[in-house]
Amino acid sequence: MARIGVRSADFTWVHRVLILLREQGHRPCHLETGEEVPHDVAVVLTTAAEQAGDDVGLRPAHLEADLAKALRGTSGSTGQRRVVVGVDPGPRPGVVWSVDGREEGAEQLDRPDDVGRVVQGLCEAHDDRPVLVRVGDGDPGVRNRILRDLVDTGHAVELVDERRTSKGLARHDHIGAARRIHRLRGRPMGLVPDDPRWEGMVRDVQRRSREWTEGRLTLPSTLALEVARGELNMAEAVARMEGLN
Repeated sequence: MARIGVRSADFTWVHRVLILLREQGHRPCHLETGEEVPHDVAVVLTTAAEQAGDDVGLRPAHLEADLAKALRGTSGSTGQRRVVVGVDPGPRPGVVWSVDGREEGAEQLDRPDDVGRVVQGLCEAHDDRPVLVRVGDGDPGVRNRILRDLVDTGHAVELVDERRTSKGLARHDHIGAARRIHRLRGRPMGLVPDDPRWEGMVRDVQRRSREWTEGRLTLPSTLALEVARGELNMAEAVARMEGLN
């Protein structure tokens, strides 16, 4: 499956497009400005304002429509024909996977680095299907290490609230936890939680909040991060901020 390149100086826009692409079963990759396009990238997406050369510009106000048009003819797919992988993070992660809704395997791995190997093997075995990886949000250090390996390869990744997965399970039942994680929808991840690029995205949201309110206020970093992640829109974040004052 060919990859889709995404590049822009607007980190918030990049994050949004990465999530949209992964939700549609594509394998996007983030390209830096001026970076040479890898041979396996079918098309490079950017903002309409930054469009140059062969890159395809997308209008912010018509993002999803322009995206669909730009990707017409690429090999992404949607629907239930997919592989879903659940990962319970930890020193010895539990992994469970299903194909087209039917559980096909489960394994407790020896180390966190093995998660990427398992996922890559599933991708190669089912190269006609998109792969979605759901990772529990426990053990932040190991979790972020696993997420970084997965996100960098362009897989669709969701972060699942583990508080909904641990009830009734033995403490070390990592397979059972992974099985529950694999069944629950999580928050789509464009970037790993500790990725330094979040800082740039937060600053961009804060700048836009000042423009939005004509200089009346600047969103604090916590609210700006929620906007950057797509959990709040600007109007909701500003309303919440005004309610606190």
